[in-house]
Amino acid sequence: MAIKKIDTNKYKITIELGYDILGNRKRKTFNFEGSKSEATKKEAELKSEFYHVGESKKISDLTFEDLSVLFIEKYCKPNISNVTTHGYKTSLARINPIIGSKKIREITPLTLDNMYQKLKTGKKVKEVGYHTMKNYQKVINVMFNQAIKWELIDKNPNLKTIKPKKDHKEKRFYDVNQVKKLLDVLENESIKYKLLIMLALDTGARRSEICALRWSDIDFDTRMVSITKSLKVCEGVIDEKITKTESSIRTIKISESTIEVLLEYKEWQEAYKKWNKRKWTGKDDRIFTSKEGEYMFPGTCDHILRKIVKKYNLDPIRFHELRHTCASLLINSGVDPKTVSKRLGHSDTSITMEIYTHAFEESKNACADRFDEMMKNMQNA
Repeated sequence: MAIKKIDTNKYKITIELGYDILGNRKRKTFNFEGSKSEATKKEAELKSEFYHVGESKKISDLTFEDLSVLFIEKYCKPNISNVTTHGYKTSLARINPIIGSKKIREITPLTLDNMYQKLKTGKKVKEVGYHTMKNYQKVINVMFNQAIKWELIDKNPNLKTIKPKKDHKEKRFYDVNQVKKLLDVLENESIKYKLLIMLALDTGARRSEICALRWSDIDFDTRMVSITKSLKVCEGVIDEKITKTESSIRTIKISESTIEVLLEYKEWQEAYKKWNKRKWTGKDDRIFTSKEGEYMFPGTCDHILRKIVKKYNLDPIRFHELRHTCASLLINSGVDPKTVSKRLGHSDTSITMEIYTHAFEESKNACADRFDEMMKNMQNA
């Protein structure tokens, strides 16, 4: 019923607006005061006003923004993680103001290249970085490929666009002396801070993997740690699942020193749980927790390290760069690339070789220097 009486001389008028691109029925409701005949007249006026809106959108008229809505609702939400979906939505929020109104069938590689150039300039920075540009291209690529499967378009114009150039910046990491300074100052910090950083340095694990660790993942007898999960928080909602690739699932052996700190921390945590039992709500057997025993935000790892670096005036380093530090120390100790790759959870040794090219070169030079020194000693003997 388009007009419904809700009280004396009060009516609810509903105008049908067809269906949106998701197939959902659209309608608009108005409250009106007056007689029945006046309400009927008002209904006719509203139908005339919203007539153009009521037409269902044809595939040929779909815009990029229409496709982005369809992509998020019908592809992303049912099939991929909240974190990835959130990342796509963030990228599309920057893309849509530029090409959102363009019909998808009219978008060409040139259209996209012009858009990428505008995105690269950025708003508050001189130039957007490689990884951000790569994210923009990725979401458009996935979106157009899905549109092909839905038979909305015949080809993906993004395949012929200019790809962003990768930044050739050397990874930042601590050397042996810098690591020693860091470990020295940790003796003045809480056992939680000490363990968190030692575990990152020893395992080379990602912060999301460290925050997902349970006590059941630690075998104290064999000193083995099983890394199987990854914890991320998206818009306040926890997203914990199996690590991002099959190779990321790994079991690695850690040092006796780290095991000792783990045992010390476990003892402290048990005492803390008893002392704080009224507020302790954790039931997941997590190693790193909030004060109440729930999960710890991965971002807390960065906060803790920044706090320590600033407090002791150490050389700047980010938490993820402790992973680079672990890899660099292993490489310079003569550990082979395949072993380093497995410890870090890389899908291929070539990835490790590419990321840590500088460290491998230094290691080769060190080997040559040691051999040269050995030969000289033999000649002088």
